[in-house]
Amino acid sequence: MVKGLGITLFFSILPYMAFASEENLQKQIDAQQRAMLNIQNEIIRLNGEIAQLRGQIEVLENKKPTASSNVVSNTSNTIVPVVTNSTASTSTTTTTTTVATANVDNASDEAKAEYNSAYQYITQNNFEMASIAFNNYLKKYPDNSLTPNAWYWLGQIQFNQTKLDDARVSFLNVARYNNSQKRPDALYKLGLISRLNGDNEKANKYFNLVIQTYPNDSAAVLAKRELER
Repeated sequence: MVKGLGITLFFSILPYMAFASEENLQKQIDAQQRAMLNIQNEIIRLNGEIAQLRGQIEVLENKKPTASSNVVSNTSNTIVPVVTNSTASTSTTTTTTTVATANVDNASDEAKAEYNSAYQYITQNNFEMASIAFNNYLKKYPDNSLTPNAWYWLGQIQFNQTKLDDARVSFLNVARYNNSQKRPDALYKLGLISRLNGDNEKANKYFNLVIQTYPNDSAAVLAKRELER
């Protein structure tokens, strides 16, 4: 009788044991997801600091790179059409459509002054004003030699603010300038954004593109680390 009662009690508490087990498992999953989110946020923060340091180096060396400077000697002199929010949702093949760069003019003295004024906000960590200034610059100068730099810094601001969709548009606009010194890091950032959005296949394509096209750039080192994850 006692044995039968014990068996009955055991089976009666089985559902509660299963529920407790599932609850603990869900708590572990939630904790792991929070940990991954913290790691991703830390990566974004560190990359933001790296970008800011690069900008400070540009100022110290008084050497602001322009889109006319070649990074890779065998890069074709082509760009892709301007990327907008409507076209940014397409695949990475967007970056292969080409048009001539004949319309890319050297920045005028006035344009350089406006770019430098916008960039000063970056050095002052005034990202709100920097965002406004670079947006205004891009409206006024949509295709000169400093345009990719303006897109790049706008993308960095958006990336650090975790506005990933906006940052993706900005970095795609950098990537359309094959001769821009900002292109390797822009492609790397596109890979990070794809990974943060859960598209590892696209992320790996971007990382491999950086490594194959710019093997000696610091962005290639970062891309290799991401591929090794």
